[in-house]
Amino acid sequence: MASMDYVRWLRARIGPEPIWLVYATALIVNEAGHVLLQRRADFEAWGLPGGVMEPGESLLQALHREVEEETGLTVQVERLIGLYTSPDFMVHYPNGDTVHPVTACFLARPVGGALRPDGRESLALQWFPQQELPPLPRWYAAMIADYQRGDLAAAFRSGAPGRPLRSAGETIWRLRERVGPATLVVPAASAVIFNERGEILLHRRSDNGRWGLPGGIMEIGERIDQTLVREVAEETGLQVEPLRLVGLYTHPAWTVTYPNGDRSQPVVACFEARITGGRLQADGIESLEVGFFPRDRLDELLDVRWRVRIEDAVARYPYAVVM
Repeated sequence: MASMDYVRWLRARIGPEPIWLVYATALIVNEAGHVLLQRRADFEAWGLPGGVMEPGESLLQALHREVEEETGLTVQVERLIGLYTSPDFMVHYPNGDTVHPVTACFLARPVGGALRPDGRESLALQWFPQQELPPLPRWYAAMIADYQRGDLAAAFRSGAPGRPLRSAGETIWRLRERVGPATLVVPAASAVIFNERGEILLHRRSDNGRWGLPGGIMEIGERIDQTLVREVAEETGLQVEPLRLVGLYTHPAWTVTYPNGDRSQPVVACFEARITGGRLQADGIESLEVGFFPRDRLDELLDVRWRVRIEDAVARYPYAVVM
């Protein structure tokens, strides 16, 4: 399913109401330090190339596909610049559709191809010196500013926090009422939380009875770090503060099929977080049990998806991991 087909498929079932979509965006910089901008066809503003991630692909696959379609270039991705999820960046399209975007922005360099607008999504393409950029939508301006600052703390804190427009879980419930069990790309957060002994917080999930990291699905109107704080409090009783973005995790092989048959390909922002208060307790709704476990027990308790995130958190790479 091409990305625009995925969006059309969704909109045919839900209409223009607010939804989240996951985007991969490229900040392409050439040898002269100029930034490539495209003149967008949907609302005729300058912006960065990129587009919607579709079921069955990774963020980086989506990025390469969209860049080649819109610009004719092949690129080499250097690193993640940031994850942009603030309600400040909510997009209201001319056709009435509203999207709360979850956008991974990557620094990339051109390595091949020939520059050409596709005439459908890109009306024009131009390299701009960084000191001579045209007016940009606020989300693209934030991405370029974060790149210029080289501020790793901005990897998830760009834009103001918000307030959920719906109760927890309502967005996914509303979608399931309309689309049934079909595979959806779903933004979520999870947390790696250590106690003073270096043990890791886990909860036993009520949906499948297995142990995992606390976390859950982002709600419309909140920033992804707020999702993390809310979900950890609901599932474990603890108040936490996200410290850094460990990585973004999604893969077609990690598509989840729930006991009721629903299928989701989650795009998980995993954070290292610290405890600031609260009392450890399972809520009995999403969590059946909660506790801290030493790392030598993780192989028996967790599948590879959870263990990879913990290993990356322990490794403390200088940039967020993207899988």
